[in-house]
Amino acid sequence: MPTQEQTVLPRVSRTIEDIRASVFGYVESVQDSLAARGYLPARLNLNKGVVRGLLEIFCWGYWQIYSLLERLLTQATPSSATGAWLDMHAASVDLSRRAATKARGNVRFLRAAQGNLEANVTIPAGRIVRTMPDGAGRVYRYGTQAVAVLPAGADFVDVPVEAEDYGAAANASAGQICELVTPVTGISGVTNPAGWLMEEGADEETDAQLRERYALQWQANNGCTKYAYMAWALSVPGVTSVSILDHHPRGQGTVDIVVRGADVLPTAALLDKVRAAIAPNTPINDDWLVKGPSAVSCVIDGAIEYTTGDPDAIRAQAENRLRALFAETSPLADVTALQIGQDLTLDLLTHTVMAVPGVKRVTWASPAQDVLPVPADGVACLENLSLSAVMAEEM
Repeated sequence: MPTQEQTVLPRVSRTIEDIRASVFGYVESVQDSLAARGYLPARLNLNKGVVRGLLEIFCWGYWQIYSLLERLLTQATPSSATGAWLDMHAASVDLSRRAATKARGNVRFLRAAQGNLEANVTIPAGRIVRTMPDGAGRVYRYGTQAVAVLPAGADFVDVPVEAEDYGAAANASAGQICELVTPVTGISGVTNPAGWLMEEGADEETDAQLRERYALQWQANNGCTKYAYMAWALSVPGVTSVSILDHHPRGQGTVDIVVRGADVLPTAALLDKVRAAIAPNTPINDDWLVKGPSAVSCVIDGAIEYTTGDPDAIRAQAENRLRALFAETSPLADVTALQIGQDLTLDLLTHTVMAVPGVKRVTWASPAQDVLPVPADGVACLENLSLSAVMAEEM
């Protein structure tokens, strides 16, 4: 189906070449008539000279008007507006762009083996911990928020930290935070255990996400429909997508609001914020439940046969593409992240890898089945990824 931009913009958009041909064609067609009436002393030379220069300036100004019309039309409707223009449309329905937030959680400080086990260790506020550089060379740093004490006899203590940078990139996976930048006497190292996040870091709301909420704001006016629940849930910073199960998931009169966060599986704090956003708006007879999606673990083990290229580069590119399937928002334009309730198929895995230049064939040892079923309130989560790359045999 053609979009509004595809169908409307060409009607008010003209190229400079089109305008030049139109203007010069018109002047050429009326020269004799104007000269006969005495408006012109002689035929104009349209190839060079002052007249050519004046007409070129006129054509440029004419083209600027059409360019302005095209830009104004793009920004005049919420479906195609961007940036500050879209913010203005959103404000007209009492919406504002969700701001970026910082990741907050508990990092584990480990007692030094040679330290005195019977002594308390004070960890001052403002101590910096960080991740090792990722594949793009980025390092994420976190600071302790308050003074903490590793009590005598304990091997570790979990200390609240906050990311220095805003955004979802700081939602480190378990074990990624492993370096103590500012030393603490009596502490040998740090780590972030599974479930360390208390509040997800979230990126600033994108134009596409704000457009979705703008449309939901109108659809939500029809009563307490699934669109209303979606609008309420998506108003919470950190919520990136939501699925409404309204076909009596727990019996008659029930509705489940399944929420994804910036780190896919939401924290308890984020779910509490969604409940607080929904509670004042729902009818008294609605039996609603806010929850995160149930994780369906996926182990991927495959062998890539390639015809040309570097095997390490091919394997790395294939791994990046497969990991994008399981991200909250895919960083790749041609890879769409798996959604709540979406089954994982071998065909999808193969399609994702075959886009890597040089790949001839992919065979999968895991998953063993053609379709990995995911329930309506579930989401596929990558547990382990292992790929090998071998040169394809000549036939």
